[in-house]
Amino acid sequence: MSDALPELLDPRRAVASGAKFEGSLPLAKLRRLSAVLENDAGEAHYWLRFGRDEHGRGTVTGEIEAKLALRCQRCVGIFWLDVHAKPVLALVEGPDEAADLPEEYDPLLLEDRLVRSDALIEDELLLAVPSIPRHPEGTCASPPTPDDGGEPQQQHEEGSRPNPFAQLTALKRRRDD
Repeated sequence: MSDALPELLDPRRAVASGAKFEGSLPLAKLRRLSAVLENDAGEAHYWLRFGRDEHGRGTVTGEIEAKLALRCQRCVGIFWLDVHAKPVLALVEGPDEAADLPEEYDPLLLEDRLVRSDALIEDELLLAVPSIPRHPEGTCASPPTPDDGGEPQQQHEEGSRPNPFAQLTALKRRRDD
């Protein structure tokens, strides 16, 4: 049986008991992630299993899914990134132990006895966000240049901000005329 994640979690105890967690977490509750999103409505759905691998190493595996609203850095419009993360973490006590992990594991550094469980979910989602968010190639409507005589395209969705450079382009065009 799966439970919802507690606010604070003892990973060692969860590994020892073979705990399984399943549920949803509001994106608005994830402050670091909310800072990079255009809209923090929605939820992250998770399934996490704590256990041991064949070498007796404490592990956390699972799946995390979310739909994230990001600002395209090419056209300044909003696009939705579907995230389907499959974390494979190993519990480690320090950097030396983390360096000795097999390649398939990411370290979960245990600095304290308890960890904030929402941080586990948030970290995986943050890792899925590209450093330069953009629409997929060929699906982005880039703003026209002043040479083509067109007005800058402003892609707005409900709750989004207007293009801050649209007015500057219009002023530059008037000055050049």
